[in-house]
Amino acid sequence: MRLLRTVIVLLAVCAPPLARAQAGPPLITNDPDTPGDGNWEINLAVSGAHSRSGWDLAAPDLDINYGWGERVQVSVHISWNHQRNENGQWQSGAGPVEWALRWRFIDEERAGFSMAIQPHYESSWSAAAIRRGLAPEHDTVVFPLQAARHWGRATVGIELSRNFVAHEGDEWQAGAFWSRDCAEKVQCLAEVNTVWPADGPAEAVLNIGARKTVSEHLVLLGAFGRQFTGAGERQQFLFYLGVQFLR
Repeated sequence: MRLLRTVIVLLAVCAPPLARAQAGPPLITNDPDTPGDGNWEINLAVSGAHSRSGWDLAAPDLDINYGWGERVQVSVHISWNHQRNENGQWQSGAGPVEWALRWRFIDEERAGFSMAIQPHYESSWSAAAIRRGLAPEHDTVVFPLQAARHWGRATVGIELSRNFVAHEGDEWQAGAFWSRDCAEKVQCLAEVNTVWPADGPAEAVLNIGARKTVSEHLVLLGAFGRQFTGAGERQQFLFYLGVQFLR
């Protein structure tokens, strides 16, 4: 928790002037947009999922993005995870740290659509959290391809990735999203995101949500959904509630 507070304070002190940018949260599926040269996009949220066994929560859930040039974005994602089992007992610990680099190599202004790659690396740094089942034991490297196009007030996009998990079977993941300006300063969102594990059937999630622009510096984020395919226990309710700071 001290680490998370330190990161937030440093960003607030050192970040440059504000500018508007787009990103994946509150959805799982990402788009090819980047914040722009020298701009920050910081998403601070509470997210989680509920199944018959209990709750899995991330609070705080911190996603930090920085624009390095007009087409490149560097990111780090960290969280503090909590789990409540069917006996009502809670436990918590540090979630994995995810480092990512996005490069948008096709711009919509020139090609009619935008496209980017965003390789990232995820590793758990708390042995205690791994023992408690709050963080994955093995490192993961992900290679996603993202594409999007605007039609008037609406945007559609897709993301396809190959997930390489150390000492485990690899996974495919795919998502499709839709967004539209549905009211003044409000953007409505929807997505379907599916993972194909190496040892089981596809696990698909449906989410709907919204972004509410409060000012050029602040956006409210929210989404909820559920898992509707997959073997074993399914996530009956998923949610993401957060704020987006743009600097």
